[in-house]
Amino acid sequence: MVRIPSLVAAGLVAALAATFTPIAAGAVPAPTAVALAQPVPIDRSRQMPAADRAAIDTAAAQYLGQSIDKTPGLWLAVWDPEKGYYEQGYGQAAIGGAPATTKDAFRIGSITKTVFATAVLERVSGGQLALTDTVRDLDPALARKYPAIAKATVKQLLGMTSRIPDYADAAVGIMVSDPQHSFTRDDLISLGLAKGKAIPAPGGYSTTNYIILGEVMKKVTGLTPEQLVNAVFRQSGMKQSRLPAGPNVLPSPKATGYSGELLTAEFGALSPSLTTTSDVGAWRMDWGKEGGGAYSNIGDLAKWGGLCLGTSLLPPKLATQRLKTTKIDAGNYGLGIIRQGDWLAHSGQAIGYEANVACNPKTGAVVALAVNSTYGMLDVNGAIGDAAYPAYAKAAGG
Repeated sequence: MVRIPSLVAAGLVAALAATFTPIAAGAVPAPTAVALAQPVPIDRSRQMPAADRAAIDTAAAQYLGQSIDKTPGLWLAVWDPEKGYYEQGYGQAAIGGAPATTKDAFRIGSITKTVFATAVLERVSGGQLALTDTVRDLDPALARKYPAIAKATVKQLLGMTSRIPDYADAAVGIMVSDPQHSFTRDDLISLGLAKGKAIPAPGGYSTTNYIILGEVMKKVTGLTPEQLVNAVFRQSGMKQSRLPAGPNVLPSPKATGYSGELLTAEFGALSPSLTTTSDVGAWRMDWGKEGGGAYSNIGDLAKWGGLCLGTSLLPPKLATQRLKTTKIDAGNYGLGIIRQGDWLAHSGQAIGYEANVACNPKTGAVVALAVNSTYGMLDVNGAIGDAAYPAYAKAAGG
């Protein structure tokens, strides 16, 4: 399973004030490339054999019975070009209420980055901007407002090598105290620069990069980041996926998001009313935006996996550039994508939800998962991986 410092991370309120020095061109170690091949299209009519489905069902039930985060629900889709396709919802979409179904909407957190990165790269392909362009080149006013980000390039922002500090820890602390707090992009950039931890070379995971890119892309294209992300969703045939603006309310049917055991233990002092079964799905979500604010369902998330997280939508030369990775705290990170052996993947976390999607461009295999608790993915890979997706479980090290 991809484990990255996403929108919620350990030590959330302990973020320290830091200064940012843009990384100089050429200072990043040589990136690592991964071979690219066209994935095998998912054929939903080819159902996985009954014995395999039963083994997955058993493992999923066992996982829900022992989840260390007390997650009530699990959503899973697996495409094996040799065995076929299977998607299923397990447990509860809402505690004491609706059972999980494959139609349920859930938040996908930082998987949103893979969609926005695809939108940016499509504009690079069209010549509207270049990977080597800086914030100063593309949005002089933004660069003047935040001099510390002026020299960061589009490539560095996409690939997490800008060393711009992350706003997420500080933002989550604010949200726990005030679940309906609203953030502008300016708020988030300022919060990252003022409160984020310093990031050493060659780089580190920081959602602030994508909020900056959101501002830049508005200037370059005249479109909002939400419009850019939703255009990629439409292009991909993902009719149940969207990045809303504003409060970001999930449509029905939906998975209710729960704080979970671990977030509750961490934030009990800040919010005494927070419990393991607190419904956090209605908390305002405009602090995620193009860095982590989209929602989907399990079938749509599998479609995104079938496109190798947007990579197959790009011209071959640009796709190859996207998959050149640099080793950072999040793993082998490319331009809005992570390489794990032969697999390409990304996880996402929002308060009350976690999700993961992965594809193997050599075999065409796809894995998509989601849970409705904040840290529910911590033990899901070891619990169901061998039954549901052994090749990916081995590559992900879990």
